[in-house]
Amino acid sequence: MDFAFWALFAVTVFSTSLIPGPSTLVAFTHGAQFGWRRALGTASGNACASVLQAILACAGLGLVLAKSAVLFMVIKYAGAAYLVYLGITMWRSSAAAVELNQTGRSEADQMLRLFRSGFLVAAANPKAIVFFTALFPQFLDPTGTASSQLAGMVGVIAIVSFSVAMIYGCLGNRLSALQLSRRIMARVQKTIGGLFVASGIGLAASRS
Repeated sequence: MDFAFWALFAVTVFSTSLIPGPSTLVAFTHGAQFGWRRALGTASGNACASVLQAILACAGLGLVLAKSAVLFMVIKYAGAAYLVYLGITMWRSSAAAVELNQTGRSEADQMLRLFRSGFLVAAANPKAIVFFTALFPQFLDPTGTASSQLAGMVGVIAIVSFSVAMIYGCLGNRLSALQLSRRIMARVQKTIGGLFVASGIGLAASRS
């Protein structure tokens, strides 16, 4: 695969990842609540989940999910339930969204919890595996080595996933820096919580 195809692949993944969704919303929230430096943990968790999904797609799990309605529905409903739970906790408390209480926790512990939250939100959508399964063959060069090309694609996905999450984390941090009133920030938090609930319900209600 030549440079033009690598660039096209990167642009495709980047543009798709930029679309607002649960992963970008949680990165935005963490950036607003804890600053862009701690949002690095969220971005890392998101990237790791995306890499895992891409590897599973390479291993053929995407085909299994596409053909096994029961397995796909189990994973989908589990992910949907987690998103709804996350949205409800965000609605009830600004700190509950990441199950974090800053008081008495070490920096490493906070980063680990942010990482876990970013990972779980990204991993909650099994459609990503199916998407990667459909995407990868479009960019494979039959004259090249498939394993090396797939490894390169997974690497691009890791970089893009981390970068997009950090873009949203920095946007959230910027919003926090504006020093908006508690009432406005609470409304923002509740709006994002509502979007998480809507995403979970939408995921559960979707036919595919």
